[in-house]
Amino acid sequence: MKMKKVLTAVCAVAALASCGTSGKVGSVYRLGGEWNIVKVNGHEIKEADVEKAPFIGFNVAESRIYGSTSCNNLMGGMTADGKTGKISFGHMGSTRMMCAKMDVEQKVLDALNSVEKFKLVGDNKLELADKSGKTVMELKKK
Repeated sequence: MKMKKVLTAVCAVAALASCGTSGKVGSVYRLGGEWNIVKVNGHEIKEADVEKAPFIGFNVAESRIYGSTSCNNLMGGMTADGKTGKISFGHMGSTRMMCAKMDVEQKVLDALNSVEKFKLVGDNKLELADKSGKTVMELKKK
């Protein structure tokens, strides 16, 4: 009987501990996968404004970022802390094609250069913010 109470207590503590990672920042591993960029600095990305849909992919296990800026592909390193919500990108590179529609690409690159924080909202929304906490990019899980 005593063992059953201990087991119940352990399960309760584990359940509460798991709730701690479901907050606004959450586990870094929830970043993993690909995210469509839907807004940059409050401006909605419209299909008519891009060559192809811009997205960011996070390979958390390898601390890598990849994606498309709407014309060119990007890749690089990243570090993220799920407890503080801090994120940084390093050693970024991209292809260098010219496209008819380059405006969104420049906005995406400028926004990425200012990103210092992330916030996961639910299961399918990611907000990237600058140093002051202003959201510079909104993404939705693919």
